[in-house]
Amino acid sequence: MKEEIKLNPSYNRIYAHGHTYWEGPINDGIDRGNKSYFCPVGWQRWSFYVTDNFDQKFKGWCICYHGTKFEYGLSILLNGMKPAKIKALGDGVYTTPSINYACHPRYAEVKPIFEAARKIFKSGAYIQFVLECRVYPNDIKRIGCETLRFKGARIDPNIKNEAIEWVIDHKNRRNLDFNDPTSPIICTGVMIRVTDDHPGLLPESQWWYQSHICGKNKCCRIGINLDLLQRKRQSETICNIIYD
Repeated sequence: MKEEIKLNPSYNRIYAHGHTYWEGPINDGIDRGNKSYFCPVGWQRWSFYVTDNFDQKFKGWCICYHGTKFEYGLSILLNGMKPAKIKALGDGVYTTPSINYACHPRYAEVKPIFEAARKIFKSGAYIQFVLECRVYPNDIKRIGCETLRFKGARIDPNIKNEAIEWVIDHKNRRNLDFNDPTSPIICTGVMIRVTDDHPGLLPESQWWYQSHICGKNKCCRIGINLDLLQRKRQSETICNIIYD
């Protein structure tokens, strides 16, 4: 168990045109294992300090994401990840190589930004966060299909729907402590997306409405009445991502 979380601001990033951006699988000479890493466009990374000589110690470890509710985020960072209760693809810790999949509100809560937080997020109206992780590739025990009953063509243009869920071997542990040197997964940062209206209005979020989405707080925390969100969508309300 960690007693504190150390930030590593020199590795904070804004992933967008005019900031950090690339197309296709990255090719920067860093070994991130046998799985491609694509630009998480529209997101900001708040980086954590993990260890000195990170690229050497975690050479070959793949990048993946884990969406969660705000109330669980700090507990995960301090105590690690627990195996999934719903085992649609088998027993293990569930992650994904697609941040666009991880941010579905079934996984990553959509939170309204209230006035008290406007000093930090300024013109933002909603916020989501997703955990950025590294996983040892040999401990990805299964790569499988999406589990949100998606009825459309493609969730993420870079990743096939049939390979969008990764099940990580939990080594028969109750939780995978990021501070444990034998853990097959570590958390390297928090990915943040701030928008001036509901993120369900973004073009990259339209797949949500062809999958399971509901207004039940125990399931999909969308941060707004679902009927109101649908009306905004039907009226073609514009939503912008905020980077300030």
